[in-house]
Amino acid sequence: MSGDTREMYADLFKGASTVTIEVLLLKETLRDAKPLIDEQKWSEQEGLQIIFANGLYYLRGERQLQHLPAGTDGLAAEVERLTTELMDMHSKYAVMKFRAYTLNEAKQALEFNVTGLETENRWSTARLWQFRADEERMQKELEALRAENQRLRQRLAQLEAPAADVVSPHSRRPFLARAIKALRRG
Repeated sequence: MSGDTREMYADLFKGASTVTIEVLLLKETLRDAKPLIDEQKWSEQEGLQIIFANGLYYLRGERQLQHLPAGTDGLAAEVERLTTELMDMHSKYAVMKFRAYTLNEAKQALEFNVTGLETENRWSTARLWQFRADEERMQKELEALRAENQRLRQRLAQLEAPAADVVSPHSRRPFLARAIKALRRG
């Protein structure tokens, strides 16, 4: 926005604030307003605010018409003033409409990004649970392999240790030699 435009609309919201009011209406009045609100695709709150503002400015306009001075000179001056005010309002409305459009575009882009991030988060969470299940399965498998390794090491140690009751072939030789001599003799 250029510097001139900022200055032009600097007072647009000057002194603006909100207030919450409660208004008692007939159901029929609200029912009559709903088609107008839906037709314009306004939210209910937005529609009621617009209807209230339009009614307010209509009544203000009627009051101003009642106070017009008699004659065409006063009427021409009032028409000129209202035309200037209308042009000012239209220019401000155009800026607000453009700003609302750009904000809506940004909102849609953010919603798209949020949707993508939510999908990525769900996928990541599912993958994380899969990794945790894989880790748990691998931990159990590792414990089983460690137990099998320990069992095999113990078995190997048993096989490598010389047994006291096993006779080595070398220790049998003298016995065999004597037995063979005894058999030859007789």
